[in-house]
Amino acid sequence: MQVKKSDRRVSRTRRNLREALMSLILEKGYDAVTIEEITSRADSGRTTFYLHYRDKEELLLESINNAVDDLFAQVSQMPLAEWKLPGEGAGEEVFSLSPILLVFQHAAENADLYRVVLRGEGISKTQNRIRGIIANAVSEFLHLRAEREAISFHPMVPVEVFANYFAGSLLGILTWWLESNMPYSAEKMAEMYQRMVYLGAREVLGVSYN
Repeated sequence: MQVKKSDRRVSRTRRNLREALMSLILEKGYDAVTIEEITSRADSGRTTFYLHYRDKEELLLESINNAVDDLFAQVSQMPLAEWKLPGEGAGEEVFSLSPILLVFQHAAENADLYRVVLRGEGISKTQNRIRGIIANAVSEFLHLRAEREAISFHPMVPVEVFANYFAGSLLGILTWWLESNMPYSAEKMAEMYQRMVYLGAREVLGVSYN
């Protein structure tokens, strides 16, 4: 019982420190934030902070890595059949199950963290990691669809170029959405993004059904 209480206390302390760091970065920028400010806002002490983290960079990295790993796990668990190619299906059901919707929902649930990451605060390589994860997921999806189903691709550009374009455009629209205080729902954003991107993607990828 004591172990469970201790685990909950540790989790709560770490969560408070993460939330304090995020709010301070958004207020004044990563470089200006001090350990004292983080611990004060988290109602904690310097000693407690250093029991968990070496410095504020380690705290930020843990926050980002946890969020990225969580998103990647959710997307990976979605059945391949629920990923849609440009032009497949009809009606709103095409958008209601997509991995793109998961991305927008995850961003909404972790809005402050995404704002920090997408602004490029703190650690510049973080955006590259997220972009790489999205691009790799797109490339893998296209490869699996071609391998397992009667679908052929005759892309006008290399697949890795399309995958990185897709990742960059997704991160760009996420940035605008979050900085504009999410004027549309995650569901509406996923629908609009897919309509904009998928129309051109079908032609660029040269999708044909055997």
